[in-house]
Parts: sequence; C-alpha cells; structure tokens
Amino acid sequence: MLIGEVNIRTLLEEFVDEQAQLLRNDAGEQAISLQLAMKFSLLFPDWDIDCEYNRSMEVVKRLIYAVSPTGEACERNVVPDIIIHRRMTNDNLLAVEIKKSTNQEASFKDLAKLTAFREQLGYQNSLFVRFLTGENDVGFVEIDWQ
Repeated sequence: MLIGEVNIRTLLEEFVDEQAQLLRNDAGEQAISLQLAMKFSLLFPDWDIDCEYNRSMEVVKRLIYAVSPTGEACERNVVPDIIIHRRMTNDNLLAVEIKKSTNQEASFKDLAKLTAFREQLGYQNSLFVRFLTGENDVGFVEIDWQ
C-alpha cells in the first residue's frame, strides 16, 4: 500500500493516533475527511488535495457504476470524499472514500465508485477506509487499496 514512498497503512495509523478525539466523538465524515486531507497535503505538497470536489475539468464529475450488487449500472454525479490530483488536468493520483463504523451502509457502492474513478477517470489509486468511531475504541476496521 504505497504511493511513491508513502505507506498508506502507516499514514492511517498515525492519523488515528493524531485524531483519536475526533474519532471518539463520532464526528461527521466530512470533518474526518478534512483532517485526513490535511494529513495528505503534508505528504503531497505538489498536488492539489480536495474534499468533496465535484468537477472534471469544467463539468460536473459523472461516473457509471452500480450502487448495489444486484443494481444496474447507470451514470451518476459523484462527489468523492478526498482526491489528490492536479486541477484542470487529467493527472489524478488518488480518490478516497471514507465511512464510519457507525454508518451501517455496505461498502459496495463506495468500492464500485472507486473502481469507476480508476477505470473511467484514470485515477492511479483508490482507497476506501471504514474508521472505527465511538467512545470505546478508535482505529480502522476496513481498508481497500487499489
């Protein structure tokens, strides 16, 4: 799980240590995404790191994917949690989707969307993380790296 010299698992472990209070408080996914994006920005200073960025060049970003294993694939507007890219180019490094353990939604939709980011928009990598949140324990319970 490397991007260049960056080990993603190590980055996530550091993030959990640094942001344990945010995760214990079961803060919103947008708040978690922002802090994770800030962590990425320190490691990728020559890239644009954006949260909830819905553009592909000047148009709304759209991908074709299914939202359930039995569902039909169709075109949808997409707003990724975090992307590492170079704006107004096709230079796309990483698309990230996150969920909290308190969100019981299955991972299928996010994983299908991330596959579409790689196949349709040329993202080099994708990452799905389900963070363990709540006052008892913090960490991550699911990671999918492609």
